[in-house]
Amino acid sequence: METGKKILRFSLSWRIQHFLLMVSVILLIITGFALRYHDTWFGRFLIFIEGGFEARGTIHRISAVLLFITGIYHLIYIIFTAEGRREFLELLPRRKDFKDFVESFKYDIGKNDKPPMYGRYSYREKIQYWTFFVFFFIMIVSGFVLWFHNYFFGTLPKWFFDLSQALHSATATLIITFLVLWHLYIVHLSPKNFPMNASFWHGYVTEEWLRENHYLEYLEIKNKESEK
Repeated sequence: METGKKILRFSLSWRIQHFLLMVSVILLIITGFALRYHDTWFGRFLIFIEGGFEARGTIHRISAVLLFITGIYHLIYIIFTAEGRREFLELLPRRKDFKDFVESFKYDIGKNDKPPMYGRYSYREKIQYWTFFVFFFIMIVSGFVLWFHNYFFGTLPKWFFDLSQALHSATATLIITFLVLWHLYIVHLSPKNFPMNASFWHGYVTEEWLRENHYLEYLEIKNKESEK
């Protein structure tokens, strides 16, 4: 591999899934925030730019359907494509991830001279993936109950709706915190990626970036090229 060479890290299918997820989550956050804080000036402003209260609800539900479709798309991608199965296996937690976490912490506090070497996905990316999986499940189930509450009133107790409302609201807050304080910083705003890591859009990273951030994957690619 030549220095400065662009390497395809994320396929078109992966990028489409990420784009659909990004759009649906952002719209859900904005429209959900407008409802949660409808009695504040900012909430009223968001409802206004969204076209009114009824339009806000429509956008929120369309975004929820898009999120659900994205989840189904991802499930099909994992089950029925070789690439999806490889990606999923790479995202499974391993013993090395726990060791990497400890070694990374030691590096951050100055106990180690070098950070650990990562493969295709580090423990940070695996935490993001599985945390969002839990968030996705909670939001879809609780949102479904709240959306079709009229159909469930006769069969489910009131506390179940109260619990769904609390979980939906609390999880939305956690998602916002998670995206801003974890995902956004690590992927885009950290010194190595600032101001943005655009690989989510075009799929490519530089050889230098891959060598610095995912050295074991870099070695794997280099070994495959040397075998050709």
